[in-house]
Amino acid sequence: MNPTEQLIRQKFQQYYLTHSKGYYAPPNPAEREYGFLLFKEKFMVRHRSFKDPAQLIAAIRELVPAHVYFSTAYYGDPTASMDEKGWKRADLVFDIDADHLDTPCKPKHDTWKCKACAATGKGGAPKICPKCKNDRLEEQTWLCKECLQRAKEETSKLLEILYSDLGINPPDTHIFFSGHRGYHVHVYSKELGLFEEEARREIANYVLGQGLDPELHELEEHSVGGTTIIEGPQLGQPGWRGRMTAGIHDVLGAEGEQYGLSSAQTRTAQTRTLMAQDRDAFFGRQFWSSVKGIGLSTWKILLLRAVQERAANIDSVVTTDVHRLIRLPGTLNGHTGLMAMEVQKEKLDGYDPFSESLVFQGTMKVKVKDAPRFELGNQQFGPFQNQETELPSSAAMLLLCKRRAEPIG
Repeated sequence: MNPTEQLIRQKFQQYYLTHSKGYYAPPNPAEREYGFLLFKEKFMVRHRSFKDPAQLIAAIRELVPAHVYFSTAYYGDPTASMDEKGWKRADLVFDIDADHLDTPCKPKHDTWKCKACAATGKGGAPKICPKCKNDRLEEQTWLCKECLQRAKEETSKLLEILYSDLGINPPDTHIFFSGHRGYHVHVYSKELGLFEEEARREIANYVLGQGLDPELHELEEHSVGGTTIIEGPQLGQPGWRGRMTAGIHDVLGAEGEQYGLSSAQTRTAQTRTLMAQDRDAFFGRQFWSSVKGIGLSTWKILLLRAVQERAANIDSVVTTDVHRLIRLPGTLNGHTGLMAMEVQKEKLDGYDPFSESLVFQGTMKVKVKDAPRFELGNQQFGPFQNQETELPSSAAMLLLCKRRAEPIG
Protein backbone atom coordinates (compact mmCIF):
# COMPACT_ATOMS: atom_id res chain seq x y z
CA MET A 1 0.00 0.00 0.00
CA ASN A 2 1.16 3.54 -0.67
CA PRO A 3 1.36 6.12 2.19
CA THR A 4 -2.12 7.52 1.41
CA GLU A 5 -3.79 4.10 1.61
CA GLN A 6 -1.83 3.24 4.73
CA LEU A 7 -3.11 6.38 6.48
CA ILE A 8 -6.70 5.83 5.35
CA ARG A 9 -6.59 2.25 6.61
CA GLN A 10 -5.11 3.42 9.92
CA LYS A 11 -7.91 5.95 10.41
CA PHE A 12 -10.52 3.35 9.46
CA GLN A 13 -8.99 0.93 11.98
CA GLN A 14 -9.12 3.55 14.75
CA TYR A 15 -12.77 4.17 13.96
CA TYR A 16 -13.74 0.49 13.95
CA LEU A 17 -11.83 -0.24 17.17
CA THR A 18 -13.64 2.52 19.06
CA HIS A 19 -17.03 2.29 17.32
CA SER A 20 -19.02 -0.36 19.16
CA LYS A 21 -22.57 0.31 18.00
CA GLY A 22 -24.48 1.62 15.03
CA TYR A 23 -23.91 -1.29 12.66
CA TYR A 24 -27.08 -2.17 10.85
CA ALA A 25 -28.39 -5.70 11.27
CA PRO A 26 -30.56 -6.74 8.29
CA PRO A 27 -33.35 -9.29 8.78
CA ASN A 28 -32.08 -12.86 9.20
CA PRO A 29 -28.41 -11.78 9.28
CA ALA A 30 -27.12 -15.37 9.66
CA GLU A 31 -28.60 -16.26 6.24
CA ARG A 32 -26.66 -13.50 4.47
CA GLU A 33 -23.32 -13.62 2.73
CA TYR A 34 -20.83 -10.90 3.72
CA GLY A 35 -18.01 -9.49 1.64
CA PHE A 36 -15.04 -7.25 2.42
CA LEU A 37 -13.02 -5.29 -0.13
CA LEU A 38 -9.56 -4.85 1.37
CA PHE A 39 -7.20 -1.94 0.87
CA LYS A 40 -4.33 -4.25 -0.01
CA GLU A 41 -4.39 -4.94 -3.75
CA LYS A 42 -8.17 -4.32 -3.72
CA PHE A 43 -8.62 -7.95 -2.70
CA MET A 44 -12.18 -9.19 -2.09
CA VAL A 45 -12.93 -11.51 0.82
CA ARG A 46 -16.43 -12.99 0.49
CA HIS A 47 -18.60 -16.05 1.19
CA ARG A 48 -18.42 -15.21 4.88
CA SER A 49 -21.25 -15.75 7.36
CA PHE A 50 -21.78 -14.57 10.95
CA LYS A 51 -24.22 -15.94 13.50
CA ASP A 52 -24.30 -12.77 15.58
CA PRO A 53 -23.27 -9.09 15.21
CA ALA A 54 -20.31 -9.48 17.59
CA GLN A 55 -18.63 -11.88 15.15
CA LEU A 56 -19.18 -9.47 12.27
CA ILE A 57 -17.70 -6.57 14.25
CA ALA A 58 -14.68 -8.70 15.15
CA ALA A 59 -14.12 -9.53 11.48
CA ILE A 60 -14.34 -5.87 10.46
CA ARG A 61 -11.82 -4.92 13.14
CA GLU A 62 -9.46 -7.66 12.05
CA LEU A 63 -9.65 -7.06 8.30
CA VAL A 64 -10.10 -3.25 8.32
CA PRO A 65 -11.73 -3.23 4.86
CA ALA A 66 -12.24 -0.26 2.57
CA HIS A 67 -15.81 -1.45 1.93
CA VAL A 68 -18.18 -3.86 3.72
CA TYR A 69 -21.07 -5.58 1.93
CA PHE A 70 -23.88 -8.00 2.71
CA SER A 71 -26.05 -9.98 0.33
CA THR A 72 -29.59 -8.98 -0.51
CA ALA A 73 -30.20 -12.74 -0.83
CA TYR A 74 -30.95 -15.27 1.90
CA TYR A 75 -29.10 -18.59 1.61
CA GLY A 76 -29.19 -22.02 3.17
CA ASP A 77 -25.38 -21.93 3.36
CA PRO A 78 -23.92 -18.44 2.73
CA THR A 79 -20.34 -19.76 2.95
CA ALA A 80 -20.70 -22.20 0.05
CA SER A 81 -19.90 -21.49 -3.59
CA MET A 82 -22.57 -19.62 -5.56
CA ASP A 83 -23.95 -22.82 -7.09
CA GLU A 84 -24.27 -24.50 -3.70
CA LYS A 85 -25.46 -21.68 -1.44
CA GLY A 86 -29.13 -22.67 -1.70
CA TRP A 87 -30.88 -19.43 -2.67
CA LYS A 88 -34.11 -18.86 -0.68
CA ARG A 89 -35.19 -15.35 -1.64
CA ALA A 90 -33.77 -11.83 -1.96
CA ASP A 91 -34.78 -8.38 -0.79
CA LEU A 92 -36.08 -6.03 -3.47
CA VAL A 93 -33.43 -3.30 -3.62
CA PHE A 94 -33.15 -0.01 -5.51
CA ASP A 95 -29.99 2.03 -6.05
CA ILE A 96 -30.12 5.73 -6.88
CA ASP A 97 -26.71 7.19 -7.71
CA ALA A 98 -25.87 10.72 -8.82
CA ASP A 99 -23.37 9.19 -11.27
CA HIS A 100 -26.37 8.13 -13.37
CA LEU A 101 -28.14 11.50 -13.15
CA ASP A 102 -27.63 14.34 -15.59
CA THR A 103 -27.00 17.03 -12.98
CA PRO A 104 -25.91 20.52 -14.11
CA CYS A 105 -23.20 20.61 -11.44
CA LYS A 106 -21.05 17.90 -13.05
CA PRO A 107 -19.00 20.28 -15.24
CA LYS A 108 -18.10 22.16 -12.05
CA HIS A 109 -16.48 19.21 -10.30
CA ASP A 110 -16.23 16.11 -12.54
CA THR A 111 -13.50 15.52 -15.11
CA TRP A 112 -12.47 12.77 -17.54
CA LYS A 113 -9.27 11.73 -19.27
CA CYS A 114 -8.68 9.48 -22.26
CA LYS A 115 -6.19 6.72 -21.45
CA ALA A 116 -5.20 6.47 -25.12
CA CYS A 117 -4.46 10.06 -26.15
CA ALA A 118 -4.58 11.89 -22.78
CA ALA A 119 -7.34 14.24 -23.93
CA THR A 120 -9.31 15.70 -21.02
CA GLY A 121 -12.67 17.31 -20.44
CA LYS A 122 -15.07 18.52 -17.78
CA GLY A 123 -18.34 16.90 -16.75
CA GLY A 124 -19.41 13.31 -17.28
CA ALA A 125 -17.27 11.24 -19.61
CA PRO A 126 -18.52 10.76 -23.19
CA LYS A 127 -18.95 7.24 -24.52
CA ILE A 128 -15.90 7.65 -26.73
CA CYS A 129 -13.06 10.16 -26.80
CA PRO A 130 -13.99 13.02 -29.18
CA LYS A 131 -10.33 13.30 -30.21
CA CYS A 132 -9.17 9.71 -30.87
CA LYS A 133 -12.52 7.81 -30.72
CA ASN A 134 -11.17 5.45 -28.05
CA ASP A 135 -13.52 4.22 -25.34
CA ARG A 136 -10.87 3.82 -22.60
CA LEU A 137 -11.87 6.83 -20.51
CA GLU A 138 -11.11 7.53 -16.85
CA GLU A 139 -13.53 9.59 -14.78
CA GLN A 140 -12.81 11.59 -11.67
CA THR A 141 -16.06 12.38 -9.87
CA TRP A 142 -16.94 14.50 -6.88
CA LEU A 143 -20.00 14.85 -4.68
CA CYS A 144 -21.82 18.05 -3.82
CA LYS A 145 -25.09 19.15 -2.28
CA GLU A 146 -26.68 19.60 -5.70
CA CYS A 147 -25.82 16.00 -6.68
CA LEU A 148 -27.20 14.50 -3.50
CA GLN A 149 -30.26 16.74 -3.45
CA ARG A 150 -31.14 15.39 -6.90
CA ALA A 151 -30.53 11.82 -5.69
CA LYS A 152 -32.81 12.52 -2.72
CA GLU A 153 -35.54 13.80 -5.06
CA GLU A 154 -35.27 10.64 -7.15
CA THR A 155 -35.57 8.59 -3.96
CA SER A 156 -38.77 10.44 -3.02
CA LYS A 157 -40.20 9.77 -6.50
CA LEU A 158 -39.34 6.10 -6.12
CA LEU A 159 -41.10 5.84 -2.76
CA GLU A 160 -44.23 7.50 -4.15
CA ILE A 161 -44.39 4.94 -6.98
CA LEU A 162 -43.74 2.02 -4.64
CA TYR A 163 -46.47 3.08 -2.22
CA SER A 164 -49.17 4.40 -4.56
CA ASP A 165 -48.77 2.12 -7.60
CA LEU A 166 -47.23 -1.12 -6.35
CA GLY A 167 -48.98 -1.20 -2.97
CA ILE A 168 -45.77 -1.72 -1.00
CA ASN A 169 -46.23 -1.24 2.71
CA PRO A 170 -44.21 1.79 3.93
CA PRO A 171 -42.95 -0.02 7.07
CA ASP A 172 -41.39 -2.63 4.76
CA THR A 173 -39.14 -0.01 3.14
CA HIS A 174 -35.81 1.20 4.53
CA ILE A 175 -33.72 4.07 3.15
CA PHE A 176 -29.94 4.24 3.42
CA PHE A 177 -27.38 6.88 2.46
CA SER A 178 -24.60 5.02 0.63
CA GLY A 179 -21.78 7.13 2.03
CA HIS A 180 -20.97 8.46 -1.43
CA ARG A 181 -23.27 9.82 -4.15
CA GLY A 182 -26.66 8.28 -3.54
CA TYR A 183 -29.23 6.28 -1.65
CA HIS A 184 -30.36 2.66 -1.41
CA VAL A 185 -33.96 1.61 -0.77
CA HIS A 186 -34.53 -1.91 0.56
CA VAL A 187 -37.94 -3.59 0.57
CA TYR A 188 -38.24 -6.39 3.11
CA SER A 189 -41.15 -8.52 1.92
CA LYS A 190 -41.28 -12.33 1.87
CA GLU A 191 -43.71 -12.27 -1.07
CA LEU A 192 -41.65 -9.88 -3.22
CA GLY A 193 -38.46 -11.60 -2.07
CA LEU A 194 -39.46 -14.70 -4.05
CA PHE A 195 -39.57 -12.72 -7.33
CA GLU A 196 -36.93 -13.84 -9.82
CA GLU A 197 -34.97 -11.64 -12.21
CA GLU A 198 -37.65 -11.23 -14.90
CA ALA A 199 -40.31 -10.07 -12.43
CA ARG A 200 -37.83 -7.64 -10.87
CA ARG A 201 -36.97 -6.33 -14.32
CA GLU A 202 -40.66 -5.54 -14.89
CA ILE A 203 -40.73 -3.62 -11.62
CA ALA A 204 -37.58 -1.70 -12.58
CA ASN A 205 -39.01 -0.86 -16.01
CA TYR A 206 -42.24 0.36 -14.44
CA VAL A 207 -40.38 2.61 -11.99
CA LEU A 208 -38.26 3.95 -14.89
CA GLY A 209 -41.35 4.49 -17.04
CA GLN A 210 -39.84 2.47 -19.86
CA GLY A 211 -42.02 1.40 -22.75
CA LEU A 212 -44.95 3.65 -21.83
CA ASP A 213 -47.06 4.63 -24.82
CA PRO A 214 -49.29 7.67 -24.14
CA GLU A 215 -51.79 6.38 -26.71
CA LEU A 216 -52.31 3.32 -24.51
CA HIS A 217 -52.95 5.64 -21.55
CA GLU A 218 -56.01 7.44 -22.96
CA LEU A 219 -54.25 9.95 -25.23
CA GLU A 220 -56.33 9.95 -28.40
CA GLU A 221 -57.88 12.16 -31.03
CA HIS A 222 -61.22 11.84 -32.73
CA SER A 223 -63.54 13.95 -34.83
CA VAL A 224 -66.69 15.59 -33.44
CA GLY A 225 -68.83 17.42 -36.00
CA GLY A 226 -65.85 17.82 -38.30
CA THR A 227 -63.62 19.19 -35.51
CA THR A 228 -60.60 17.22 -34.29
CA ILE A 229 -60.70 16.76 -30.53
CA ILE A 230 -57.77 15.53 -28.46
CA GLU A 231 -58.43 13.85 -25.15
CA GLY A 232 -55.98 12.41 -22.66
CA PRO A 233 -55.36 11.30 -19.09
CA GLN A 234 -56.34 13.64 -16.28
CA LEU A 235 -54.72 14.84 -13.09
CA GLY A 236 -55.52 12.64 -10.14
CA GLN A 237 -55.89 9.42 -12.11
CA PRO A 238 -54.03 6.48 -10.58
CA GLY A 239 -50.71 5.18 -11.86
CA TRP A 240 -48.84 6.57 -14.82
CA ARG A 241 -51.92 8.26 -16.32
CA GLY A 242 -52.10 10.85 -13.56
CA ARG A 243 -48.33 10.96 -13.19
CA MET A 244 -47.78 11.71 -16.91
CA THR A 245 -50.33 14.50 -16.77
CA ALA A 246 -48.70 15.99 -13.69
CA GLY A 247 -45.41 15.81 -15.58
CA ILE A 248 -46.85 18.11 -18.24
CA HIS A 249 -46.95 20.73 -15.46
CA ASP A 250 -43.15 20.36 -15.22
CA VAL A 251 -42.77 20.70 -18.98
CA LEU A 252 -44.75 23.89 -19.51
CA GLY A 253 -42.68 27.03 -19.14
CA ALA A 254 -39.39 25.25 -19.90
CA GLU A 255 -37.32 25.52 -23.03
CA GLY A 256 -38.96 23.34 -25.65
CA GLU A 257 -35.75 21.77 -26.92
CA GLN A 258 -35.09 20.43 -23.41
CA TYR A 259 -38.24 18.36 -23.69
CA GLY A 260 -37.72 16.56 -26.96
CA LEU A 261 -39.20 19.12 -29.39
CA SER A 262 -37.24 20.00 -32.50
CA SER A 263 -35.98 23.51 -33.14
CA ALA A 264 -38.67 23.97 -35.74
CA GLN A 265 -41.38 22.86 -33.35
CA THR A 266 -40.24 25.25 -30.61
CA ARG A 267 -40.43 28.18 -33.02
CA THR A 268 -44.10 27.74 -33.92
CA ALA A 269 -46.60 30.23 -32.56
CA GLN A 270 -48.69 27.40 -31.14
CA THR A 271 -45.81 25.96 -29.15
CA ARG A 272 -44.78 29.37 -27.85
CA THR A 273 -48.38 29.91 -26.79
CA LEU A 274 -48.44 26.54 -25.04
CA MET A 275 -45.18 27.15 -23.18
CA ALA A 276 -46.40 30.59 -22.05
CA GLN A 277 -49.48 29.19 -20.32
CA ASP A 278 -50.19 29.86 -16.66
CA ARG A 279 -49.66 26.25 -15.62
CA ASP A 280 -52.07 26.19 -12.67
CA ALA A 281 -54.88 27.86 -14.64
CA PHE A 282 -54.17 25.66 -17.65
CA PHE A 283 -54.94 22.48 -15.72
CA GLY A 284 -58.25 23.90 -14.55
CA ARG A 285 -59.85 23.26 -17.95
CA GLN A 286 -59.94 20.65 -20.68
CA PHE A 287 -56.42 21.50 -21.82
CA TRP A 288 -55.62 18.81 -24.41
CA SER A 289 -57.47 20.66 -27.18
CA SER A 290 -57.31 24.16 -25.72
CA VAL A 291 -54.29 25.35 -27.77
CA LYS A 292 -55.10 25.27 -31.48
CA GLY A 293 -52.41 23.72 -33.64
CA ILE A 294 -50.95 21.47 -30.93
CA GLY A 295 -51.59 18.02 -32.34
CA LEU A 296 -51.40 14.48 -31.10
CA SER A 297 -47.75 14.00 -32.14
CA THR A 298 -46.58 17.06 -30.17
CA TRP A 299 -48.53 16.02 -27.07
CA LYS A 300 -47.04 12.56 -27.34
CA ILE A 301 -43.49 14.00 -27.39
CA LEU A 302 -44.26 16.17 -24.36
CA LEU A 303 -45.84 13.28 -22.47
CA LEU A 304 -42.85 11.04 -23.09
CA ARG A 305 -40.60 13.77 -21.71
CA ALA A 306 -43.01 14.17 -18.79
CA VAL A 307 -42.53 10.46 -18.09
CA GLN A 308 -38.78 11.04 -17.83
CA GLU A 309 -39.38 13.87 -15.37
CA ARG A 310 -41.67 11.81 -13.15
CA ALA A 311 -39.84 8.46 -13.36
CA ALA A 312 -37.39 7.45 -10.64
CA ASN A 313 -33.90 7.09 -12.08
CA ILE A 314 -32.74 3.84 -10.53
CA ASP A 315 -29.92 1.50 -11.54
CA SER A 316 -31.98 -1.38 -12.92
CA VAL A 317 -29.01 -3.80 -12.75
CA VAL A 318 -29.08 -3.62 -8.95
CA THR A 319 -32.83 -4.22 -8.76
CA THR A 320 -32.81 -7.27 -11.04
CA ASP A 321 -29.78 -8.95 -9.42
CA VAL A 322 -30.99 -11.63 -6.97
CA HIS A 323 -27.45 -12.28 -5.65
CA ARG A 324 -26.41 -8.67 -5.09
CA LEU A 325 -23.87 -7.62 -2.48
CA ILE A 326 -24.74 -4.17 -1.15
CA ARG A 327 -23.08 -1.81 1.31
CA LEU A 328 -23.59 -2.48 5.03
CA PRO A 329 -24.92 0.61 6.85
CA GLY A 330 -22.85 1.69 9.82
CA THR A 331 -19.61 1.04 7.94
CA LEU A 332 -17.32 3.51 6.17
CA ASN A 333 -17.30 4.12 2.45
CA GLY A 334 -13.73 3.81 1.18
CA HIS A 335 -14.42 6.35 -1.57
CA THR A 336 -15.18 9.16 0.88
CA GLY A 337 -14.58 8.20 4.51
CA LEU A 338 -18.26 8.98 5.16
CA MET A 339 -20.49 6.51 7.00
CA ALA A 340 -23.27 4.67 5.20
CA MET A 341 -26.34 5.01 7.38
CA GLU A 342 -30.08 4.51 7.62
CA VAL A 343 -32.29 7.54 7.05
CA GLN A 344 -35.75 7.57 8.59
CA LYS A 345 -38.42 8.11 5.94
CA GLU A 346 -40.00 11.01 7.78
CA LYS A 347 -36.60 12.73 8.01
CA LEU A 348 -35.45 12.21 4.42
CA ASP A 349 -36.31 15.75 3.25
CA GLY A 350 -34.18 17.35 5.96
CA TYR A 351 -31.38 14.78 6.00
CA ASP A 352 -27.92 16.30 5.40
CA PRO A 353 -25.30 13.64 4.52
CA PHE A 354 -22.55 16.25 4.68
CA SER A 355 -22.99 16.66 8.43
CA GLU A 356 -24.79 13.56 9.72
CA SER A 357 -22.44 10.98 8.18
CA LEU A 358 -19.17 12.42 9.54
CA VAL A 359 -17.21 10.25 12.00
CA PHE A 360 -13.64 11.56 12.24
CA GLN A 361 -12.52 14.01 14.92
CA GLY A 362 -9.61 16.44 15.14
CA THR A 363 -7.56 17.92 12.31
CA MET A 364 -5.07 16.60 9.72
CA LYS A 365 -2.43 18.18 7.51
CA VAL A 366 -2.56 17.26 3.83
CA LYS A 367 -1.19 18.43 0.51
CA VAL A 368 -4.10 18.87 -1.86
CA LYS A 369 -3.35 18.23 -5.52
CA ASP A 370 -6.61 19.70 -6.78
CA ALA A 371 -10.14 19.89 -5.39
CA PRO A 372 -13.23 21.96 -6.13
CA ARG A 373 -14.91 24.11 -3.52
CA PHE A 374 -16.97 21.89 -1.21
CA GLU A 375 -18.98 21.95 2.00
CA LEU A 376 -18.68 19.50 4.87
CA GLY A 377 -19.85 19.81 8.47
CA ASN A 378 -21.40 23.23 7.71
CA GLN A 379 -17.98 24.58 6.67
CA GLN A 380 -16.75 25.64 3.25
CA PHE A 381 -13.39 24.44 1.92
CA GLY A 382 -11.34 25.09 -1.21
CA PRO A 383 -10.92 25.25 -4.04
CA PHE A 384 -7.40 23.87 -3.72
CA GLN A 385 -4.56 23.54 -6.21
CA ASN A 386 -1.16 22.12 -5.12
CA GLN A 387 -1.66 23.48 -1.63
CA GLU A 388 -0.65 22.35 1.87
CA THR A 389 -3.37 22.91 4.45
CA GLU A 390 -4.72 21.76 7.81
CA LEU A 391 -8.33 20.61 7.69
CA PRO A 392 -10.92 18.96 9.94
CA SER A 393 -10.23 15.24 9.74
CA SER A 394 -13.48 14.42 7.90
CA ALA A 395 -12.65 16.92 5.15
CA ALA A 396 -9.05 15.70 4.92
CA MET A 397 -10.21 12.07 4.77
CA LEU A 398 -12.65 12.90 1.97
CA LEU A 399 -9.80 14.37 -0.08
CA LEU A 400 -7.51 11.44 0.71
CA CYS A 401 -10.15 8.84 -0.16
CA LYS A 402 -10.92 10.65 -3.42
CA ARG A 403 -7.16 10.66 -4.16
CA ARG A 404 -7.21 14.44 -4.36
CA ALA A 405 -4.65 14.83 -1.56
CA GLU A 406 -1.64 13.20 0.08
CA PRO A 407 -0.73 13.09 3.77
CA ILE A 408 1.97 15.34 5.22
CA GLY A 409 4.30 13.75 7.73
